[in-house]
Amino acid sequence: MNISLGNLIKYFSILSVSFHDVNSLFGFFTFLTIFANLVSGIMLSFSLIPEPMIVPIVRNEEDLEDIYIDDFFWMHERGVDLIFIFS
Repeated sequence: MNISLGNLIKYFSILSVSFHDVNSLFGFFTFLTIFANLVSGIMLSFSLIPEPMIVPIVRNEEDLEDIYIDDFFWMHERGVDLIFIFS
């Protein structure tokens, strides 16, 4: 069995289900939300600052250099909200 990203995408693109159970859909969206939270949490961990006194200085520098940290933080917050909704 050859499992690659291309085969996986092809499988899900032609997948059809004739009957959807509501609980299954909520479970699937919960799984996707948890996966997105794991990814955003890992990306947020790259900007960890171990010294609490320099957090404001480093946050200001991060905001000037790259804006994507705030996007990951927003995605992580929304993920937590969605987990509570779907659970």
